[in-house]
Amino acid sequence: MANKMEFLKKIINDTEKGIKGYIKAQVKLMFITFIIMSIGLTIIDVPYVILISLGIAILDIIPVLGAGLVMIPWSIISFIAGQNKMGINLSIIYIVLLILRQIIEPKIVGKEIGLRPLYTFVATILGAAILGPLGVILGPIIAIIINSIARIKKDSDEER
Repeated sequence: MANKMEFLKKIINDTEKGIKGYIKAQVKLMFITFIIMSIGLTIIDVPYVILISLGIAILDIIPVLGAGLVMIPWSIISFIAGQNKMGINLSIIYIVLLILRQIIEPKIVGKEIGLRPLYTFVATILGAAILGPLGVILGPIIAIIINSIARIKKDSDEER
């Protein structure tokens, strides 16, 4: 019984580290979003760059939608209002943000939670497919738990 309790404690501690790493990764990604948005919006001479960039960076935590909640409607409204140059510029900034996030997110999240980027990506996609938008967050957390169990089980088997 003591062995099972010790095993459970190790899993909880390892999972806690992984979740803290996941939160740390999300903060890093928010910062990257803030920087990209600040640079892009400064180049196209948008007022209140810091405030807008901060708001978009915070929204970028929302799985799947994120920065698109602001950038897509803003681009569309710009086109409708006849501000085609602004609409195009906003679309370009958003596309650059999307591409960069798709490239760096699995690497940052994987590094912080101790999973390979491919596993993190697969966990995110499977989570979204099975649980919807909430699965984008829960997928990597479930992967952290599974990884913790496997790692601790392997370590305990090697000790025997």
